[in-house]
Amino acid sequence: MTLLPLAVIGLLASPALAAAAAGAEAAQFSGRSRTPPPATPNPDALPPGEMRVKAESQEQVEKGHMRARGFVDVRFGDMRIQADRVDYYETDLPDGKKSARLVAEENVVFMRGEERLAGERLEIDVDTGKGTFTDAIGFVQPGVFVEGKKIERVGEGTYRVEGGQFTSCAQPNPRWKFATSSARVEVDDKIVAKNVVFRIKSVPAFYLPIIYYPIREDQRSTGFLFPHFGHSSVKGYEIGAGFFWAMGRSADQTFYADHFSKIGWGVGHELRYAADQPSRGTFRTYAFAPEKERREWDWDVDWNALQMLPGRFRATINVRQYSDLLFQQQFQDNFNLATTRTRRSAVNIQRSFGANMLSIAADSMETYFGENTRVLQHLPSVTLRRFSQKLGRSGLAFGYEARGERLGFGLDESVESFSRFDIAPQVSYPLSTTFLQVTPAATARYTRYSSTYATAEDSTTVLGGPALDRPLFEGNLDVRGPTFSRVFDVGGGYTDRIKHTIGPEINWLYRTRVDDFDSIPKYDGNDYLLGTNQIDYALVQRFLAKRPGPTGKSIPHEFLSIRVGQTYYVQISDGQNAFDPNYANSAFGPGYTPAHLSPIATRIRVRPVPGVTGDFNVYYDVNFKQLQSLFFSGGINGPRGSLLAGWSKVMLLAETPEDRLTTANTIRGNASFQLVPNRLTVDGGANYDFVRKTLMQSRGRIRFDVQCCGFMAEVIQYNYNLRQERQFRFSIELANVGSIGNFMDEDVPGRRQGLGGYR
Repeated sequence: MTLLPLAVIGLLASPALAAAAAGAEAAQFSGRSRTPPPATPNPDALPPGEMRVKAESQEQVEKGHMRARGFVDVRFGDMRIQADRVDYYETDLPDGKKSARLVAEENVVFMRGEERLAGERLEIDVDTGKGTFTDAIGFVQPGVFVEGKKIERVGEGTYRVEGGQFTSCAQPNPRWKFATSSARVEVDDKIVAKNVVFRIKSVPAFYLPIIYYPIREDQRSTGFLFPHFGHSSVKGYEIGAGFFWAMGRSADQTFYADHFSKIGWGVGHELRYAADQPSRGTFRTYAFAPEKERREWDWDVDWNALQMLPGRFRATINVRQYSDLLFQQQFQDNFNLATTRTRRSAVNIQRSFGANMLSIAADSMETYFGENTRVLQHLPSVTLRRFSQKLGRSGLAFGYEARGERLGFGLDESVESFSRFDIAPQVSYPLSTTFLQVTPAATARYTRYSSTYATAEDSTTVLGGPALDRPLFEGNLDVRGPTFSRVFDVGGGYTDRIKHTIGPEINWLYRTRVDDFDSIPKYDGNDYLLGTNQIDYALVQRFLAKRPGPTGKSIPHEFLSIRVGQTYYVQISDGQNAFDPNYANSAFGPGYTPAHLSPIATRIRVRPVPGVTGDFNVYYDVNFKQLQSLFFSGGINGPRGSLLAGWSKVMLLAETPEDRLTTANTIRGNASFQLVPNRLTVDGGANYDFVRKTLMQSRGRIRFDVQCCGFMAEVIQYNYNLRQERQFRFSIELANVGSIGNFMDEDVPGRRQGLGGYR
């Protein structure tokens, strides 16, 4: 027997087409029915106690027995039966009531709502709706096709199938199906089947003694996920499965278990919720027990949540922790995470009070440096700030930032702590014309440190000296312009007119001298403020074109910008240029002598059309007269795919050309393309090190999706640090049943479907 798609069953069920095929005028009679009304009101349902029958011929054989022949169409309650032969039996019961049943034979079709069943014979109790089909096939809501030697309707929306099979694939020749000795089908809920053989086409794939198959219309049913399979040259053969718990429309959990033949077990858990906007959270935890190596449990935690609290407070939590660096490097399949050296935990509570923002935060960041770990902590930090805003009609703009915090820093277990209070009010007075913008600003900063560095009796430097006050003043003058522009009529398909603007940007910064700089404990950039007198200057060019906007109307679009800038440090005696956050390296000359000039920084940004981006940064050191570093990142995003790429190159500064070695030169890229829209997708990525001439990581995946299922095959290769590994994974997704890998997977976000669920 072959499973029929809904269109075929619908054709069999159409009374108009069937009556036309009969070629005769239909007779009509009425009978009695005591079927209770449906739980959900159906506008086409007949009133209780009423039955309508259409047939080519009908007769009363004897008392309590009526016979209809030809094309017979019977309706009672919210049910409809069509067949070539129908017999109606009514029996007197001892209590004086009557029972009624129908026996339909030959080309039988049963309909109720979206349910459709077709078979050779149906016997059904008119009062209860219970009945039995013989050699039946059909469709039950929502989107499941079933067949069986016997299908018994045992209750409202509940069927028992014997010797049958079922699938959610609506293809004329289903691509997959479950064959079962017996199954219980609960419409719009689940199928529980025993002795199940999963078949791809007609080829048996595997056997399960029992399965729970969800068929809820919202596709959020509690149940087991489809297993995934794989192989790794390091971890061995891999098999994993999961259990999905649909806690409600706004929350769910997933539990995972993975087994690796060479090294051990992994278990995972994920909790997701979405409350009133913008509150939502995702908490992922994965633990790994490498039993073959007899190590302790390793683990990976990734928690992120945003929650609105009473009183309009906004809380966020971000935790990215793992057991140790070796575990990340050996078992993390996301290259970004496998190469990170940092662990973070942070909790923040914010609230706005008009133009003021209050923030209370506690966080910890640990960074691995060889055998040591650098620790930075806020225990906690309270910040009150006001972004610069104009005061009435005065033209003056006022802003401030005030911080009170307990800070911890150090290596490994030797973490020291101190308190820091900092307040920095700022006043500015923006002035602007059509071609010139001038903004003078003044900032008065006061910082108090509860402890400072001091020299101990053994001549070592320790944190434990007296408190220190650090007052300082900053004067700033920002000048942009004069700007010159010209419009060119170019014609062509891209644009008719291009506008070119060019002008300087100059910023002068003066900061008063900071005494006792070496005694100040250094936690962040706020502690590295030195007295300075410096000028930042740049030449900026912008190119704009008239391009269609979202509404179709032409609007200015900046497709190219070029900024070439440099800093001149008037004061260099205290190494002011060593602490400039705008440059990755200190500005010094041959022989490590102080230098007044920073590298020349060139920043180019290209945006020809939405979806196409490119950023190119070049740093040229004028003191050594050599190229210092290059960075490029860009991407193309379209309806059928995307391409992202990045390149970075850093060279060692040296007086002689032969010593100017390249210390870093890497390229990375990721691409995804739909070969067949919404059907066949290929994607992959690679990371290559030109210095070591090594392909550090590469990944390729192909995914095939059809109406009822999806197949994914993936290959991952690693050659990074001490990790040399090849992996292969394969998974299947069936309609109503998801499949997902563990949290150490390269594409975890890509395999999630939001709070719509995995099922």
